[in-house]
Amino acid sequence: MRTVRYLAVLAALILVIGACSDDDAGTTTDAPATSAATATTDAPATTDAPATTEADDDQADAVLTMEAPAAAITVDGDASDWAGIDGLDLTLEGIEGEEVDSNDVSVKVAHDDENLYMMFEVSDDYDFNIDDHKLSPAVGVMWAIDSEAGPHMGSDAEGAEDSYISLGMVDIWHWELDCLAGEGQGGAVSGPGDGTAGNDAACNLDDEYATDPETREDDDTASAENSLLGVFGHSNPVADADGTWFFEMSRPLQTGDAQDAQFAVGEHSLLALAYWDPDVSFEGWDDATHVQSSNQGWIEVHVEEGDAAAMRTLEAPLAAITVDLDMSDWDGIDGLDMTLVEIDGETVDSQEANVKVAHDGEYLYMLLSVPDDYDFNIDDHKFSPAIGVMWAIDTSAGPHMGSGTEDGEGPSLGMVDIWHWELDCDFGVEQGGRVSGPGEGNPAGNDAGCNMDDEYSTDPETREDDGKDGEAGAENSLLGVWMHTGYPVAESDGTWYFEMSRPLQTGDAQDSQFTVGGTALLAMAYWDPDVSFEGWDDATHVQSSSDGWIKVALQRN
Repeated sequence: MRTVRYLAVLAALILVIGACSDDDAGTTTDAPATSAATATTDAPATTDAPATTEADDDQADAVLTMEAPAAAITVDGDASDWAGIDGLDLTLEGIEGEEVDSNDVSVKVAHDDENLYMMFEVSDDYDFNIDDHKLSPAVGVMWAIDSEAGPHMGSDAEGAEDSYISLGMVDIWHWELDCLAGEGQGGAVSGPGDGTAGNDAACNLDDEYATDPETREDDDTASAENSLLGVFGHSNPVADADGTWFFEMSRPLQTGDAQDAQFAVGEHSLLALAYWDPDVSFEGWDDATHVQSSNQGWIEVHVEEGDAAAMRTLEAPLAAITVDLDMSDWDGIDGLDMTLVEIDGETVDSQEANVKVAHDGEYLYMLLSVPDDYDFNIDDHKFSPAIGVMWAIDTSAGPHMGSGTEDGEGPSLGMVDIWHWELDCDFGVEQGGRVSGPGEGNPAGNDAGCNMDDEYSTDPETREDDGKDGEAGAENSLLGVWMHTGYPVAESDGTWYFEMSRPLQTGDAQDSQFTVGGTALLAMAYWDPDVSFEGWDDATHVQSSSDGWIKVALQRN
């Protein structure tokens, strides 16, 4: 990438991120006046960079803070990995002197033992041109390498000419969209080509640095490299359609490149963001017409300690299933074995269970089996088992009734769909809203006949039948049948089977919607009446949420 030097008149505009490579050789465009993800300069061969970024008294205060927890993330454009991880919502604004509309964004950061991950989401309409990236969005991510670096491309002041000097080196991930949505991009997959090491000659996800707020360069020392990986997409990829852009990225925690920020578990790093919207003119964006976070100071990102245990996964194959307790339908379909445990503060025996999921292109099917003795009371369902099946509606929802905290007392991170089945009908009887309906005066989600209810929650402490407040489209199309292998001998050993189905798509905003080829997030709960002489109560259940969501992949064939 060639060096770009700004005219003095632009000094007051420097804020966040510059533009990056514009041609196959890695040459820069006219670099923007910013400070969060671009600028090139004739930089020194190396700078002694700290292993991690430690803010000190010389550093401008980091106004914004966020956590980067340990998590199992795959950079594949599937946002379900990020469910339950808190993000930071903020508004990016234009640099001083530019009239550019602000953009609302959300950023999440996580890590495992090897990599740092980022999900950067921007609310904006869909514009994409594979032949001219200035007619597509661009993003910039900037990290402080030197702890003294200011959030305006290393400077500590926005456009103040007497302070327009770098206080330290910054690391820049700059992404101009030269490849298609859903494709892996960055040096991790495409390499630098004939250019410098930091350049991504194929897709333009470049690894850059700056030691001067006026300039930036592709990483270019002996240790330089580009191990960035990214996938982008849009929620509604129709020209000019409203929706959300997502930019999912990763990079090793430690690269050995002195022109990179280095990340360490238990430490914190300083982050800034920028976004270019092509709608600013008929020619698309230019270097200065971006919005950025740097005028709000650094974002302090704490890389939390913890185990990045892999999310449990379950495949839902295409299969011919009938909800009739004929178990031969499920032969050859792999299930997931799990141990359900009590919620915090309760003393309840754990319970082994197995779940299988399948679909036929129209309906989703589930078989939950629980080894437990036979107890059933047709007159009081608290002396019979009960189950709960929970699906994320919003991918951000946590596995604890929408919360991300183990005690469930934290705020909801998104809506969840709940199939709640208390046994008010007998062995082998078809149950659920598809056969019995809600009954007169009851919400649509209620099963007045057998108590297999379709519910939702936007608050970890409460749940409601779908349509409680008369919401249009609310319904209950659940169907279920239960049995026990020891029926009808009281307290006989055996296994409970709960076979269920529901249409993949219901049109109910209080339901999770399933798509062939897509994924869904699942959690399970079981109530055992043997916990007391009064049977079970709300708190005395065991559940899978303590181990996070179960990721269910609906296979195409």
